[in-house]
Amino acid sequence: MEAKKFIGKVLPDGQLSLPEEISKQIGKVFEVILLPIGQTEIYSYTEQIAREKGISQYNEADIEKIIHESRGVKA
Repeated sequence: MEAKKFIGKVLPDGQLSLPEEISKQIGKVFEVILLPIGQTEIYSYTEQIAREKGISQYNEADIEKIIHESRGVKA
């Protein structure tokens, strides 16, 4: 499984804009996770958990990289 990361926008009709290569895959089903731009709470939350678990050598950037690599995201 390969995940793709892109920035989309909610259009006036409520649909989400997609990159051309994704929009051509008509009928294919995707799991969609929406994160507002500039709000990366998941990374700071994970960084906090890492500190609590004693693995605080990982910072927000490290954690983001781990999450993306584990999901096959090419940034």
